[in-house]
Amino acid sequence: MKLQTLKGKLVILCLCILIIPAMIVGLSSYNLSKNELDQSGEAQLKSQVKMTIAMINLLNEEVEAGNLTLEEAQEKLRQEILGEKDAENKRPVNTDYTVGETGYVFAVNEDAVSVMNPANEGNSIIDLKSEDGVMVGESFLEIGASGGGYVTYKYPLPNSDKVETKVVYVEMDPHWGWIVGTGAYVTEFSEGANNILLFLSIIMVAAVLIGAFAVNYFSNRLIKPIIHIGKELNKVADGDFTGEKVAVHSKDEIGQLALDFNHMTNNMKKLIQHVAISAEQVAASSEQLTAGADQTTAATEHVASAIQEIASTAEASTDKLQRNSNSLDEVLTGVTRIAERSTAVAEIARETASEAEEGGHSVENNLTQMRFIHESVSASNKVIESLSERSKEIGKILDVISGIADQTNLLALNAAIEAARAGEQGKGFAVVADEVRKLAEQSQSSTKLIADLINHIQKDMENSVKIMGDVMQNAEQGVEVSIETSTKFHQIIERTRNITPQIEEITATVQQISTNVEEVSLSANEISNLAQENASSSEEVAASTEEQLASMEEINTSAKALAAMAEELKEVTHKFKLTGSAIPDNEM
Repeated sequence: MKLQTLKGKLVILCLCILIIPAMIVGLSSYNLSKNELDQSGEAQLKSQVKMTIAMINLLNEEVEAGNLTLEEAQEKLRQEILGEKDAENKRPVNTDYTVGETGYVFAVNEDAVSVMNPANEGNSIIDLKSEDGVMVGESFLEIGASGGGYVTYKYPLPNSDKVETKVVYVEMDPHWGWIVGTGAYVTEFSEGANNILLFLSIIMVAAVLIGAFAVNYFSNRLIKPIIHIGKELNKVADGDFTGEKVAVHSKDEIGQLALDFNHMTNNMKKLIQHVAISAEQVAASSEQLTAGADQTTAATEHVASAIQEIASTAEASTDKLQRNSNSLDEVLTGVTRIAERSTAVAEIARETASEAEEGGHSVENNLTQMRFIHESVSASNKVIESLSERSKEIGKILDVISGIADQTNLLALNAAIEAARAGEQGKGFAVVADEVRKLAEQSQSSTKLIADLINHIQKDMENSVKIMGDVMQNAEQGVEVSIETSTKFHQIIERTRNITPQIEEITATVQQISTNVEEVSLSANEISNLAQENASSSEEVAASTEEQLASMEEINTSAKALAAMAEELKEVTHKFKLTGSAIPDNEM
């Protein structure tokens, strides 16, 4: 059993609760018993001395009565307390007057000479010194003469070198002047306390063993659900939600923990399922957006190509109109010279007819180009309108994506809250929830950026529609002017063909031609200006189309980035193992 585990700490705590009070009670009982026994032993010593002095009093009365001599009375006391002397001048110890195992009654006179002693009767103990430096004989005389008391000193045990504490009670007999004493070793008093200590130790060990068994049994029942929850938490931390819910068998804090764990795993399953579904939806929407962006880009490239062709045609028309204007200036100069030099009218008339035919061809070509410009501008206008409608559809798709990002962000926030409620066990998932929330915020930010780009594109498209409308109007006017110019050139050709047989009318004819040529020159200049304006407008439309193409490429890039983020989100959710549907809340 490891001490770092909750079970080990619980067992140690309970054992400490059992052992510490038991030790306190046992030691207290031992010390109390020892003190009581010590006091009882000391009382026995004093009582024995008092009894001996009482016996001396009785014997002294016999002496005073003349029934006994003093020596007979003293010997009688010795024989009663100890016994008769043997051949070695030693007396036995009467067990009726002993205290403990070795305690016996003795007496010394005022000179510290033993007058009653089992072994050294007649010897002086005035110089006797204990192991701890106490002068034993002097202490007996001093304390005995002062009214009696206890003398404590260190002295070897009988027939042993072991030194123990010995307590002696001494008191002076008022009649004979003897210092009567009784002593015993302290260990003899506390033997009963030692038995009590042994008994208490046995009881304490038995209680600890029984308590340890009980604590181990109940701690196993208490810790087992927590261990189960810990294993399931490790699975959840690794993204495995395939485990079964933790069974709840109690209504205490452990049971509540199991309920909370089941509730947490259930909510996390729901959250991951919702995130997975949202990731699929985002991926599908991003694919649609990418496809729409690709189509719009292709259409924009087609429009750009058409606008480039219109611009090139407008430049060519401008060059041709400039040449026509120059030709008309030359015609006007020739007509003036014809008026001045009538002799050369016929030759000049032929040259004029030839130049007029060339001018007619140029005007017809110009008319053809203007009609082509008109048709191209009309087609471009339709393409731009279609592009505007597609950008509106993209805006709707972006609204859907923004809603999905908001929902994903809300789900990530709920997951973070649930992880915070789970405390330390939910930290692993809190990181995943935070990454989901950041991904949703990035999706929302990208969506807003795409929406801004779409708005700019729609505004540019509206300007393009207006500009193409002006270009289309100018192209229609150019067609009308070209038709009028062509008619004028046909008239010039017919008139120049009839000029030879009508020499006599040359002056009036030349003046009329001069007037018509001036009008044609003005019309040609107007057509040239319109063509230049058409070319400028075509260049502006081409530039706007290029900007629109760049914007669509940015949209396409953003859509691909959104698809990549959706794939990353799907990969994150696929790391979690889920089986079946989430557990309904009412079943936990």
